[in-house]
Amino acid sequence: MRFFPLLLLVVLMSLSSCAKEDRKLMIIKQEEEIDRYVQSLTCDTVLYRNGVVRAVFEQGKPSFAGDTVAKGDTLFFYYAGHIFSRGKGTLFHTNSDSVAAAHNRVLPEDQARVRSDVVGSGRFLKGLEFGFPGMASGEHSYLIFNADLGFGNTSAGQIPAMSPLLFEVWVVKVVKNQISLSQ
Repeated sequence: MRFFPLLLLVVLMSLSSCAKEDRKLMIIKQEEEIDRYVQSLTCDTVLYRNGVVRAVFEQGKPSFAGDTVAKGDTLFFYYAGHIFSRGKGTLFHTNSDSVAAAHNRVLPEDQARVRSDVVGSGRFLKGLEFGFPGMASGEHSYLIFNADLGFGNTSAGQIPAMSPLLFEVWVVKVVKNQISLSQ
């Protein structure tokens, strides 16, 4: 009887270890699929940062050197969020009327507007936080990343757990973080 709790603990630990290995293999497979897809794209530039691929289709036009998105800047943008499935899979959300119309959807008025928020504030998915820096006004890109940089092991609306994501992003404007003299 004394060995039963110990045996149960060993079994649970081995199951947990298997689940972690399965998750790692799934993430590796997702990254391989993303790489294959990116190689098939015809785009200006492909950048990799912290597990995020940024495929640039139209370069932004910064007003001056250094006028690109950095942590603390406010980014104004339109986007279309897709579940990655060897490319653009199911559209799960957008704030672009034209994207919504192309997918036979009508956006409520409060959602059909440019999104803005501070990069690095923790209000974006990790994949977006890692993908936004370096973007400039006028840029059109895909940000593609594995499930660990998205919603992870949690389902979110139409998005199943462990789903890699592809965000198509159109940058409208970048407002640089203003540093005050008191900082």
